[in-house]
This record gives sequence, C-alpha cells and structure tokens, in this order.
Amino acid sequence: MNKIKAQWRPAASLPGELVYSLSEYGFRFRTSDAKGLLSGESNDGFASVSVDTLQIEVSVQTGRALYVWGYDPYTGWRGENVSAPEPQPGLVILHPREPFEDGISVSIPAQQWNRRFDQSTGWFAASPHDGDDAQWHVEIATGIVLGGSTEGIRSIYLRPTFED
Repeated sequence: MNKIKAQWRPAASLPGELVYSLSEYGFRFRTSDAKGLLSGESNDGFASVSVDTLQIEVSVQTGRALYVWGYDPYTGWRGENVSAPEPQPGLVILHPREPFEDGISVSIPAQQWNRRFDQSTGWFAASPHDGDDAQWHVEIATGIVLGGSTEGIRSIYLRPTFED
C-alpha cells in the first residue's frame, strides 16, 4: 500500500478553467497560464495520483498537486445537495512513500469513493463512503478543491463548466 501524506500552505490558486465533457465523460483542466504552470514544476516531469478514475496531476519535482482530470461518467453520480466547503487558496504538496516518477500514476489506497453532484450549485464531490473528514479544504486551481489532512487527500470538490 502506498500511503500518500499531504500538507498545504497559502498561495495563489492555479488560474484556468475546469471543463467536463459530456460526450467524453471526463474532466480536463485548461490552464490560463501554461508558462506559469511549467515554471519550476516541470523539470522532472509530471505524475498523477489516482482516486479510482480521477487523476490529480502532480509535479514530480515538488510534489505539488496541480489540477484534477480524468474519466468519471456523470451517469454514476448521485443527485444530492453538495455543500462545497469554504476553501483557502493554496498549494497542496503530496508526499508518497516512494518518490513520484515522470508519467507514472500512484493510487490512493483502495476505498470506494462516493460521487455526488448538486445541479443547483454545479458542485461535484467525491469522498470515501464514510464522508468528508478533511481537516482543511484548499482551492489548488480554479474550480478544484482538495480536502485533506496530514494523512492524505480525503475529498475532491469540482465545479466545472459543462460542454458537449
């Protein structure tokens, strides 16, 4: 099992747009500052941390969680009220037991994660069946909030723009 610890600190969130493609059943992030994203983050490449089929893109060099992307069919989302937390803008740094490697995905230890969507607010939430027990919530990029504790990522909140 590859436990991935997490810590956060205040900083500016990565600017951009989180998009959900209805025809592709997936999320993707369009950064509005590609140069800024790559500056100091790309020397060693990128890896990802997977939560089922969702991926948290991570800088191999710094361990910084950059954005969320991945296949996640909306047909499996439960319609539910999602109260998005009031996040702090910042950075989330992930610390796996073994160092990240360019192009390699590392899984968060297996747990079934619930997927919920609130049509009235536009918020999608994913967290383990036992709920969101995060100690902090950080907006790492526009429309992308990670909840966590020193023990790791405990929730993901996404507010995408939908397209066909």
